Parts: sequence; structure tokens; C-alpha cells
Amino acid sequence: MEFYHLRSFVAVAQTGNLTQAAKRLYTTPPAISAHIKMLEEELSTLLFIRSSKGMSLTDKGQLLLKKAQVTLDSAVDLVNLAADKQHEIMGTFHLGINLTAKQARLPALAKNIQHNCPGINLDIHSQSTGKTITDIRNKQLCGGYIFGDVPDDFLGFAVMQQLITTVAPTTFDCSKILTKTDLCSHQWIMMGDYCPFDCFLKKKLGNDIPSVMKTSDDGTRLALVKSGLGLSLLEKEEALEAEKNATVQILPELDFTTTLYFVIAKNRANEPVIKALMQEIRVLWGIAL
Repeated sequence: MEFYHLRSFVAVAQTGNLTQAAKRLYTTPPAISAHIKMLEEELSTLLFIRSSKGMSLTDKGQLLLKKAQVTLDSAVDLVNLAADKQHEIMGTFHLGINLTAKQARLPALAKNIQHNCPGINLDIHSQSTGKTITDIRNKQLCGGYIFGDVPDDFLGFAVMQQLITTVAPTTFDCSKILTKTDLCSHQWIMMGDYCPFDCFLKKKLGNDIPSVMKTSDDGTRLALVKSGLGLSLLEKEEALEAEKNATVQILPELDFTTTLYFVIAKNRANEPVIKALMQEIRVLWGIAL
């Protein structure tokens, strides 16, 4: 019996979907389907009920899922023990970031990893807080940076305070903005995808904010603001750079500070690659180990 067959079995059982299981394991749905078929043939039992809605476990599949998870967990424990002893951890850390590479100190992190953990590769995903949280839960990411509260099933620590401001097109008449409520009637480019910035904006301006569109990508939002389509929230450093180039205006009326956290899933905290990266992130930001 192959371990990757068990990994595919557990992934499909948890997601109920070949496509989602394939994404989690960075492979293809046909490959996952083949693994399940071979496992069913080897065990001489039907593990899943297939339907147009997805795949659900049979009664026998439910019993075998617990055994499969124990087997995989035992294998992880063995890898952890070996890695701790040989001081040479190998693997890929899939990292979600919601800032620019410079703001997230990626160049320094990459250099530190090359020196301290040469067997670890970084796979960077630039995306929103909401998507990072979802992808960590689905094991598509190992960890990442988020704004807002740290979920109960995560471990995390604060790395810095980030100032957020409002950017407007250069054609926008700022003289008419005297209070926060003056911003309520103007079109906004929202963040979407569970971004806490949207929650802040609704708290200040109400739930009926005119929104022309949503995008979690900072560069896209900035480009849309430059083109005159509306206002948006942006990290202060990026806003100042754009203002310096005379492509946007900054409106300070809604300025606020939010905490940037680095987080991982609690149930993966003892994986060698994740433990190593947690330590490197702490060193990067000068946080006590």
C-alpha cells in the first residue's frame, strides 16, 4: 500500500471533491481518481459513493478513514523525529502574502533561509487575507500574513502595525470632503474575499457603500483608482509612492492602523518545514523565540 494513495483518500474524504483534493495535494483530479481506484481494488471494498454532488464516504470508508489518518500522522511523526536529529530539513513552504515583497521583507527572508535552511524552498502566493485563511485550512498554504483577528484554529504572532489610507483619482474634488460622511456617496472599489478592510469601511460609512467592483489585488485596485473609477483603501507606503508620482490623491479622513499577523494552522505546527519557517519569520521581524 502506497502512502500517497492514503493521502489522496484522506484528501477526498475531507473535501468531498476530486478537484479540491487535487488542489490540496498539487496534482490532478485524474491522478487522485486513479489513487482511489487502486486503493479500493487493493482493499476489495468501496470507499466512496460517487454522485453529481461529489464523493461521500461509505460506512466502511468512514471506518478506514480513521485508520488512514492515524497511519499518515505516524509517518509525519517519524519525519519530524528524523528532521530534528539531522538538522537538515527539506521541503517547500507555501507562503501567502498580502503586502508587496518589500513590505513583507521577502528578500531578507529568502537570504536567511538559504543560509539557515538550505533544504527549504519558498513558494509565494500574493493574495488577500480571506483567501490565505481558506488556503491554510485546506492545506494549500503552509502559512501566511493576514490582517484582522487570528482564527481560533490558527497559531500566530503580530509582526507589525500597518497604516491604511484612502486613495482617490487625481480628478477627484477633495475640497468637498470635510467629514467621513462626505465619502458615503462616492463610488468605492472594495476589497472582497473576506478582507477586514471592507469590514472597517462598512463600520465607518455603513453597509450601503456604492461599490463599482471588488478586487483583492492591491495593484489592480490602484490601477482602477488611477483610471478614475472610484476610491479605495490602500497600505500607506504604496499610496505615498503613487501620490509621489502624481497618479492619485490621498484622503486622510479614514486613516487607521491594523495589525499584520503571521499565522499557521495549529494542527500543522509540529511539521519540520513549518517549525523552521516560524523560527525564521520570528528572527526576520525581531520577535522573541
